[in-house]
Amino acid sequence: MGLIGGLYSLLGYINHSKGNLDKAEKLYNKAMDRDSLKANHQMSYGVLLLKKGDFERAKKVFEGLLIFSSDKPMIKNSAKINQSIVYWKLGDLDTALEMIQEVHNKLKNTRTYALLGYLLIEAGDLDKALAFNLEAYDYDDTDAELIDNLAQTYYRLGDKENALKYFKLAEEENPDQISTLYHLGCLYQEKGDLEGAREMFNRALERDISAISSISRSQIEERLASLA
Repeated sequence: MGLIGGLYSLLGYINHSKGNLDKAEKLYNKAMDRDSLKANHQMSYGVLLLKKGDFERAKKVFEGLLIFSSDKPMIKNSAKINQSIVYWKLGDLDTALEMIQEVHNKLKNTRTYALLGYLLIEAGDLDKALAFNLEAYDYDDTDAELIDNLAQTYYRLGDKENALKYFKLAEEENPDQISTLYHLGCLYQEKGDLEGAREMFNRALERDISAISSISRSQIEERLASLA
């Protein structure tokens, strides 16, 4: 690693951590051009690209990490988890599920439970999703993402009583979680509580909605508009 390239890598990471994302991306690019971006900084760069919706470039970053970090299992597993998000966002749900399932089989933690649990919901096998998300809830009943996955499963199954129960639990754990606020808004709207729904949708719109959120800004805005 060259001195200048290494400096770009470090400065990119520092700016990224401070929220200067445009500057961080430029510095990461300069380090990449010199083959000088450290593996952990490459991971951060890939996540930055993911969140801004540049999925093809993110895919290349994670592919590189998977190839050249075979001797670093933690980095390789993180790259595979993030790559599964890329495939999901690119519309290849089967590959996304295969990748995250492979990691989960070796490394069970809240992150793998959360992503796999959500992708099972997206795949539409709700009985399997329910069994898995109940297992995830048993694994950690205080993680807002895992609770939200369970609530979403019940919601899609039409069990609105349990859906409301678990969305409220998820909100208690994380009052800023976009998916939870959105779905609570939907439930309140369906119950005729339009003011409660409006509050939830507005709170969701105040959050930072990135390209990897399961709920888009436009979805929330459409629901909010439907209350008028």
